[in-house]
Amino acid sequence: MTPPRYDDLPRPDDGSGLPLAWGAWGPEDEIGTLNRITEATVAAAAAEIRDGRRFNLNLPLDEPFGATRPGSHRRRTAPTPTLIADEQPGRLIRDDRLDSFWLQGSTQWDGLSHFADPYHGFYNHAPLARIVHGAESRNGIDKALRHGIAGRCVLADLARHFARTGRDWGPLGGRRAGAEEVAACLAAQGVALRPGDILLVRTGWLEAFRAASDMDARHALVRGTNDGQDYSGLSGGEDMWRLFWDAGIAAICADNPTVEVWPYFPWKPTLHWGIARMGFVIGEFFDFEALSADSAATGRTTAFFTAAPLHLRGGVGSPGNALAIR
Repeated sequence: MTPPRYDDLPRPDDGSGLPLAWGAWGPEDEIGTLNRITEATVAAAAAEIRDGRRFNLNLPLDEPFGATRPGSHRRRTAPTPTLIADEQPGRLIRDDRLDSFWLQGSTQWDGLSHFADPYHGFYNHAPLARIVHGAESRNGIDKALRHGIAGRCVLADLARHFARTGRDWGPLGGRRAGAEEVAACLAAQGVALRPGDILLVRTGWLEAFRAASDMDARHALVRGTNDGQDYSGLSGGEDMWRLFWDAGIAAICADNPTVEVWPYFPWKPTLHWGIARMGFVIGEFFDFEALSADSAATGRTTAFFTAAPLHLRGGVGSPGNALAIR
């Protein structure tokens, strides 16, 4: 099923003025823009693997919140690992478990049950009674795993691009990168988006977090200026919705806490709103530092990307579990 162009999507008379992509892949769809990933796009992306070098794109599970002061997030914390010892004559065994394990507490995917549209609810008519864990769930992260997240990724290294062009930019301050700036970054890198791509956006937030001198400085990067969570990021407006939709992007990941500029006032709409209305698949707190350094050294800004969300039926989100291969 080929979805319509952005400007041809229906715009219900609901007061938002925004398009609604429900039904673009049928009335039972539960994976949104991941439908852009097909056998053909994955097979074509295999050409990105040239010498087999692998890049881990995930933070340790205890970052960022385990590296900041308590309370950096209103509820999420770092997990607590417990090592279980089983020692008997002739047997020495270790097991472990995680307590207080927030599935969106580190490198993470936002599933399609994460945000609801204020006018229509969860993506593609999913009833609230089925936004639950278990076999009867709708829009769970397990549906993304079943479909598979794999294909070509494109690194839009905004931090390096803006440093070269002199654009006023930093991890905080609520600086907003519009669709034209993303397109200019990709053009400067000599790459064009194609359907099924996973777009990786490096804002420089993680670089600043890693360079922070102590826990207080890291805490400030998570909380933002005066606790304002003023993260720099992508525009959440229709310019970005149109770019992602018409380019056929399957998922968007960034190295910052929100992907988009935050707080989003007065920049409504938002990419998070697009989870519900458009089926956007979003990833946050990804680690692109090694991949970015390799791109700077080699000139390559694409790679093969694969990720395996947790097989938690009805899961709202999941650790990223992502890998890039060149």
